[in-house]
Amino acid sequence: MAKQESAWKQMIHFYRHDYEEQHAPMLYGDVWLKTKSHQRLLLGLSTQCQQNLVLVSQISLPTSGEHLMAGDTLVTLTDDHGVHTLPTPFSGTVQKINADLQATPPLIVTNKQTDNWLVQLKAD
Repeated sequence: MAKQESAWKQMIHFYRHDYEEQHAPMLYGDVWLKTKSHQRLLLGLSTQCQQNLVLVSQISLPTSGEHLMAGDTLVTLTDDHGVHTLPTPFSGTVQKINADLQATPPLIVTNKQTDNWLVQLKAD
C-alpha cells in the first residue's frame, strides 16, 4: 500500500510550486530578466544560449554607470564558433557587472542560470 503525503506536505508543495512560477525569470531571446526591486533589473544569459556556447574565451560587458538603450549591445561573447552579441531588452543605467564572469569567461558555460547574471540595470 502506497504511503500518502500529509495535508501539510501537499500544501507546502503547492505553494512552493506557485512561488517558483511567480518568481521565475522572464526570457527575452537569449537574455533572462529578473526584477530585484523597484526599477532594478538583473539581466543574465539564458540556459538555451548557454547550451549553444562551446568554450568562451572572452566576455565584454558594459561599464558601471554606462547608459544603455533598448537594443544596444549588452554582452559580446567570443567562443570557438565566433563572436556573439546579445542586445539589451530594456533601457537603463548599468549599476553592477558580474566581474567574476568577466575575469573567468569559461564559467559562463558551466554556471547555473542564476550565477550567469551579466549586469544589474536601473531602468529608465
